[in-house]
Amino acid sequence: MTHVVLFNVMLFGACAYAFVAGGAPERWTALVFAAGALATFLIPYQRHVSYHSVHVMILGVDMIVLAALVGIALRANRFWPLYVSSLHVITIAIHGVKAFQPTLVPWMYAGASGKIAYPMLILLATGAWRHRHRLARFGSDRDWSPLRKPHCEPS
Repeated sequence: MTHVVLFNVMLFGACAYAFVAGGAPERWTALVFAAGALATFLIPYQRHVSYHSVHVMILGVDMIVLAALVGIALRANRFWPLYVSSLHVITIAIHGVKAFQPTLVPWMYAGASGKIAYPMLILLATGAWRHRHRLARFGSDRDWSPLRKPHCEPS
């Protein structure tokens, strides 16, 4: 139970720091993390059923979180969202491991998918800190990369 408390403290701390100190990509990522954690928390846990096979509902939440993180990574004028998205792909892959190897013990499946979140939270907090550092050093820090129209030359 201590690991749940530790995770929630880290989640709250990293997300709160991102909301206070971060730019738009940090705040959006914090929102995605908080929504994903809440959605996962609301999924019913059944001691003798959950994590004994692929947990489809949690996989669904993870897929939605991945789509949101990739969307942020594609537009953010930062590198760290790419790393966060990549780490979350590992979370999706863990579901694949359980599907491929159903004998994987439930605590290993649950633990492995949960432990990936810690470096993701550290990257979020570091991204917010780096944003503050760039603001102090340069006076501004562009949040999003500009959308570009495809260049078409007249024929």
